Amino acid sequence: MTIINSAIRLLQKNKLLARFVEDMYSRVPYYMMNGKALPPLSVVLLLTYRCNLRCKMCFYYNEAEKSNTQSLIHSRNSEELTREQINSLIDQAVTMKARVLTLHGGEPLIYEDVFDIAKYAVSKGLLVNFITNGVLLTQPVVDRIIDAGINSITISLDGPERIHDDVRGMKGAFAKIFDGISLFRQKEKEGKKMPKLSISTYVSAMNQDAFLELFEKVRETGITDWNIGLVTYNSEKSSVETRKILGGSVNGGHGNLSSLPEEIIALDKDKMIEAMLELRKRNSSAGLQITFPSRKAIERYSDPLFNEVDYCLYPWARIVISPYGEVFPCIPVSMVNYDMGNVKQDSLKDIWNGKKYVEFRRKLKKYKLLPICSKCCTINNIKLL
Repeated sequence: MTIINSAIRLLQKNKLLARFVEDMYSRVPYYMMNGKALPPLSVVLLLTYRCNLRCKMCFYYNEAEKSNTQSLIHSRNSEELTREQINSLIDQAVTMKARVLTLHGGEPLIYEDVFDIAKYAVSKGLLVNFITNGVLLTQPVVDRIIDAGINSITISLDGPERIHDDVRGMKGAFAKIFDGISLFRQKEKEGKKMPKLSISTYVSAMNQDAFLELFEKVRETGITDWNIGLVTYNSEKSSVETRKILGGSVNGGHGNLSSLPEEIIALDKDKMIEAMLELRKRNSSAGLQITFPSRKAIERYSDPLFNEVDYCLYPWARIVISPYGEVFPCIPVSMVNYDMGNVKQDSLKDIWNGKKYVEFRRKLKKYKLLPICSKCCTINNIKLL
């Protein structure tokens, strides 16, 4: 597995090549296996929905959704996967020949056993990726991340200090992120084996005038991987239409961002295109690997059902697991609570090519995409600047 992991690390340095390889892996079963799939390449584990921030564009904590999320967490607190259940899940993923485990949330650093989980996964040969808002990157946390052998960390950064702190709902969040990155750089100077660092930025009306300023800030960090994506949103209409297609009892869910304020979704298309062109010009000498929404995605952003492609291969290569053990094909489908099963009752292997998952893949292929897929960053944000 060491050779395979080394190959994956190389692929992670080139997003388009990595996406191409994953697509090729998924296309054979997509066309030839009638809803069944080869073993998953990647497992995304949402460790918890708890979070220390209240980001204005978040699925779980935007103004319209945060009370629903807090109620969900309160009512299901005792149902979060235990350390033993997660270790069993990791063992199953390894047996299925999965290669990557991504720890996500909420904020994964809030989960008490996160470092022990990461260390266990690494010991089993998995590459562990980590997605964090970055404000908890203190010296002890950075030390434990390095000690656990985590492969890569994606840190959210939505603008210069004044904007980032406003978007994320916490004064001082920006400074904490840069302090954390500095701690990693110090460890690097000491010769420690470092995780690959990347930056993730959501485009909104709040930061659309600040990308050139943010570009300089990202350069200061020495991080060369910067992913810029449009805010993902769905609506009650897209949720209802998705439920009609999927059938069954699909009630509840979250992530209805149709009520996001204008300060988030009122993009100035001309400004965004100008920023894209200027970033491309400035980056010609800087050499960062930047993904940026395409011109078409920017121009059609206000269309609630626009997608750049008419297919998705994600459910043939990756799997998403909620804090409570529910298995989903992707995060957007988790928004309507249409799960494929629960790892507390059935094995991951049985769920992966079980009846419900196979039927879901068949429907997705038949309909090409679901209404809930609109704005999904996986199918709408793989464009190198």
